[in-house]
Amino acid sequence: MSAFKSRAKNPNPEFNPSDEQLSKMVFLKNLYLKNKDKNIIDSDVVVFLRHGTERSKAFYPDRVRAMRALLDVFSQHINLVTHQVKISIRNASDACGLSTYSDAELEKEKLDPSYTPQPNITRASRAFKDLVDLGICVADKSWQVWAKGEHQWIDKYFEVTPLFFKAFGVNPETVDKHRTNRINYLIKSGSSKGLDANLSPEQLGEMSITEIKLHDRMAYVRKVFERLREKRHASKTKRDILKLESKNLRKVAQENVVKKLGDRILQFTSPEPFIALVNQELALLRRLVEKDRIDKQERSKTPSITT
Repeated sequence: MSAFKSRAKNPNPEFNPSDEQLSKMVFLKNLYLKNKDKNIIDSDVVVFLRHGTERSKAFYPDRVRAMRALLDVFSQHINLVTHQVKISIRNASDACGLSTYSDAELEKEKLDPSYTPQPNITRASRAFKDLVDLGICVADKSWQVWAKGEHQWIDKYFEVTPLFFKAFGVNPETVDKHRTNRINYLIKSGSSKGLDANLSPEQLGEMSITEIKLHDRMAYVRKVFERLREKRHASKTKRDILKLESKNLRKVAQENVVKKLGDRILQFTSPEPFIALVNQELALLRRLVEKDRIDKQERSKTPSITT
């Protein structure tokens, strides 16, 4: 008998954000509420778009639920200036319950506590592909970057299109109004909050939307590579920690601080600054251990799949 099943492990994926997770922007919050009240995938706009793709027939109910769940998440992570969705497909999949862990991955973690199980996000990936095919989202191939050192693609850069807002019943004029208001707010406040690119008010005022998007994509790639480097360091630190008893965490902290300081340690005239840095590093390591414990608890609640 085949180990694969046609029935989804989580038949009702859903994004249930807390008040803190909901966007503070009323416009984006209303998009989430609209998708709750009305099935956007059955809207006139999406039905029309579907007939322009290879799939003219209606989507299966499970795919519709997956697509709606992703739309819920995306609606709360849209940058109103660039229309980039500021969340990865992996994290969006986790947020709405589309991710699963295979028994094989969970077994690897049991055998090697330093191993982080890789989730299966096939349902989310297929639902996202349908949203791209419909023209609701766009993830141009030229935007994607291969991380040679990691042997993987970095988190996909993608945006929502004007059709995304039309499917929610929002006309282009309203979308443009909110984009303009957001740019004016950033210029007035002197910040580039929400953008990856650190743009000055003068730059925001002079640049076209296309130029802002280009700068933001480039900054996004740089930040992703920084996260990958931090992730490598965290993974190595995690392996080192698991090899030691908790009472030896200070030893790891000391070694990390010495490595970070290098020759600069000779500039200290007393041990107090060094001790302070070790205490900071120790607190960071303890948070890492606690996060790992919480992650394992969360994975134990996530449906597993038989492979």
